[in-house]
This record gives sequence, structure tokens and C-alpha cells, in this order.
Amino acid sequence: KAPIKRIYLEPAEAKAVPESLKAIKEADLIIIGPGSLFTSLIPPLLVKELLEAVKAASAAKIYICNVMTQSGETDGFTAADHLQALLAHTDPRLVDYMVINNEEVPSAAQVVYAEEGAEPVQLDLERIISQGVTPIVAPLLNTNGLVRHDADLLAHLLSALTPSLLRK
Repeated sequence: KAPIKRIYLEPAEAKAVPESLKAIKEADLIIIGPGSLFTSLIPPLLVKELLEAVKAASAAKIYICNVMTQSGETDGFTAADHLQALLAHTDPRLVDYMVINNEEVPSAAQVVYAEEGAEPVQLDLERIISQGVTPIVAPLLNTNGLVRHDADLLAHLLSALTPSLLRK
């Protein structure tokens, strides 16, 4: 139940797959997330070559924050806490934008998730902005059994944003 403070990679000098470096270099948009923060999103970015490629890429970088916390991983995390952990493990200027759901999770779903120790991720926009990241807030929920991002809504949002981000 102790919070995760730091994760690391062994061996520390793991190499990136060349195709991934090429894809990052050629990307118009780099999207990180959604996914398990400490077990899915941060670990690949601990590969120094990969992190350097993302940082050097001219593409806009977007972090998509999870809708719900994860028991044993992000207990009690707000949206800004998610961002802070990502940036602390990578680079303070890794991402330009952060997509955060602002649609209320139905109370029945909250009860089910609370039994597993999860809760909706709370917005704290000023802390996100203070970390140098522009928040993009929208209703993005799909609650068909699980509480997740609605793939169609998220794709539509990212598609709508892409032209303006490409002009950055």
C-alpha cells in the first residue's frame, strides 16, 4: 500500500528498437497513454534512446490521463499527480498537452470501482498548468461495464486538435 516513488530500468542502458526511433522521428503527433502509469507508460520512456527521440521530435506531444486511479499504482492521484510522476521519471518538458476527462463517472460505477480501491481521477488544472503543460478537458467517458475513455470521442478530439497542433 506504500505509494510508488520511483521506478527504474535494468539494464539501465537498454537499447531502443530502431523502427520505434524512426517512427517517433517521423510522427506528426506523439500520444502517451492512456494506460497504467508505472507499468505501461513510463517504462518504455526509461529507455534513454527512446526518451531522447521523443524529446527531440518536432511533433506535438500529448499525454492522455486515465479516467480512474489504479489500486496499488496511482491511489489517490489527481490528474496533476499523474503528470508530475510522468515528468519526474522522464523530463519536465516531455509533453505539451494533457487530455483529461471532465465527465462525471456514474455513481453506480464509482461504487463498483471503489470496491477495487479505484476512484475517478480529479481535475486540478492549475497544478497542470503550473507544470508547463496545456490541459485539454473534454467529456470522454465510456461506461459500458468498465469506465474507460470512449475510443470514438477520444479519436474525434485528437483528430480535431491535430491540424492546430501541427501548425505549432
